Amino acid sequence: MENFWQEKQEWLNKLTLEDAKFIFEQAEKSFNYTIETAKGIYERSNGLLTLVSGVLIGLVAYAIGRWKDTPHLDSLLFTAIVGIFYFLIIGLMFVLQSLTPSEYLLPGTSPKIYFDKVFFHKGIADKDRILSFYKVEIINFQERIEQNTKKNDYRWNVYVLCLRAIFFSPIVMGIAFGIATIASDYSVSR
Repeated sequence: MENFWQEKQEWLNKLTLEDAKFIFEQAEKSFNYTIETAKGIYERSNGLLTLVSGVLIGLVAYAIGRWKDTPHLDSLLFTAIVGIFYFLIIGLMFVLQSLTPSEYLLPGTSPKIYFDKVFFHKGIADKDRILSFYKVEIINFQERIEQNTKKNDYRWNVYVLCLRAIFFSPIVMGIAFGIATIASDYSVSR
């Protein structure tokens, strides 16, 4: 990122106050979008947590009831147990990972940064100081936007993986049921 600003130093030095205000407003909009996206990911992941938890609770209740009625491992109980482990893995690896707090970079810069001799020396006229402040905030906004976008991209990828895992859950449980049925038929015929 530092390289980017070194390459653009000439343009940065040519900014007028109006240019800086415009760029700052656009950067603020872009930054706010990263925060809104993070909220959306969190809300969707929370919905997945509800779904996975409900399925997990249902499978555990079914397995307990099935074991109580038939205290041996049959195809349905085996399938329920596979489903329990499958949804437990989905919950732990994907859903909770999307819900765990992630440190997003916040807007604004600490005021003490601006009370520095860099901004209050004779080379910067009092009327030009605000332009220097805007330039610092523009550079900082770019860094915040990139970092927040990177975190959002990662969390979206985890969310999509979780959706895919849920989508394939009937196939996984169907395969488990098929294997259990074949194994029980094989053991009965022996």
